[in-house]
Amino acid sequence: MKNSLLLAFISILISILLTNSANSSNELNLENEQEEVIKFSDVEKPPFYIDWCTSNISKDKIRECTDSGIKLFAKTNFNTEIAADLNLSGYQRITSAFIIDKSGKIDNIRVRASHPDLEKEALRVINLIPKMEPGIQNGEAVSTSYLLPIIFKVQSDSLSQSKKNPILNIVNGDNVEVPFSTVENVPIYPECDKGNNEARRKCMSQKITKFVQRKFNTKLAGNLGLSGRQRISVIFKIDKNGDVVGVRARAPHPRLVKEATRVVNLLPKMRPGMQLGKAVVVPYSLPIIFQVRSQSNKNETYEKSKSKFLKNGWNNN
Repeated sequence: MKNSLLLAFISILISILLTNSANSSNELNLENEQEEVIKFSDVEKPPFYIDWCTSNISKDKIRECTDSGIKLFAKTNFNTEIAADLNLSGYQRITSAFIIDKSGKIDNIRVRASHPDLEKEALRVINLIPKMEPGIQNGEAVSTSYLLPIIFKVQSDSLSQSKKNPILNIVNGDNVEVPFSTVENVPIYPECDKGNNEARRKCMSQKITKFVQRKFNTKLAGNLGLSGRQRISVIFKIDKNGDVVGVRARAPHPRLVKEATRVVNLLPKMRPGMQLGKAVVVPYSLPIIFQVRSQSNKNETYEKSKSKFLKNGWNNN
């Protein structure tokens, strides 16, 4: 009898322990699931893309910079040739989402696409995104969710229907970005509305270059003590309204960055680029290159001219 009661007591005790253990486990899992994840658009201080954004960027530009950096990384690394190999045509949409965790690493990647190989490629690319500085909320690092829709279009060449040219667009809401080199109808700069798309593309590039040459203060570099060949890399976008937005520049000196940004922001309003009959955002890159002669070279040229004049007199011929 005592043995029976003891066995019953042990059985009840084990049952209680297992129940408590299960409850504890459930509570622990529930706590993990409730870890705070804040949307990229809502987090107080967004993740900082170290490999893309400059350290002196203003706080209000970090979100835009990290966003553009992620999109550019995806656009640069995605293997667009995979579309032709899969015999796809028309628009292909890849919906991807991931978390930038508290340490700044990419985690919990989820992808949906029309073909498993597209999902595999999207996963590969997103896993390559470099580590960032994590988002901050209330002074503490938090996990941040990020959505990266990719529109993948395979366009048949009009000269050869068997050849397919894939075009990759990174989408932010309704803002589709199409490269300047591949957009169906380029943005139209004032007085560049004649001819075919290629002629308008060439006209726009020439007009922008001449505009910048006229407006840019090249004497600034000399005043800063710089000499030799100077290169400024500028990237901007022509939005769906035809306005120049998102101007970013890199140069040997902050004053040159400021001057390049000032000049590019003076560009006139254009007619927006069009893709499949809809206005799209078109990124544009603009190198600004000029030569700065050193003061010693200027003095040498002056002395040579002076010596020649004193020896031969001024000859208009």
